[in-house]
Amino acid sequence: MSEADALAIARRFASALDRCDFAEAAGCLSADCRYQTGRATLTGPVAIIASYRESAEWGSHNLDRVIYESEVSQDGDGFRVLYIDRITRRGRTHEYRCCQRLTFNKAGRITRIVHEELPGEREKLDAFFAESGVQRGN
Repeated sequence: MSEADALAIARRFASALDRCDFAEAAGCLSADCRYQTGRATLTGPVAIIASYRESAEWGSHNLDRVIYESEVSQDGDGFRVLYIDRITRRGRTHEYRCCQRLTFNKAGRITRIVHEELPGEREKLDAFFAESGVQRGN
């Protein structure tokens, strides 16, 4: 698989998540893909996609509006996806950013996803939620 092919798949995966097209996102994952969320390691497309779906459903139920965007770039042997969530609650807006690193197998499937918080982003998001009256469980 060429780097251009892997980049196209990384973009397809990120774009599918931006659109909450979980079936398309699942099609980019290997059967044994591992997702290191920062709190747990999930294995396999079913568990991984359930995590993304749960997060999107939480946002749609607890926020007035969420716009998901992403930017993909090459990063060493894999690719880096910068996720940008533009959220609105009670007239207040916030932009939260985090990234995930993707690793591929030779068949063009994602084998590993590593979530990384960017410095200060989670704290600013938590402050926005507190100021907006949003309760978020662990």
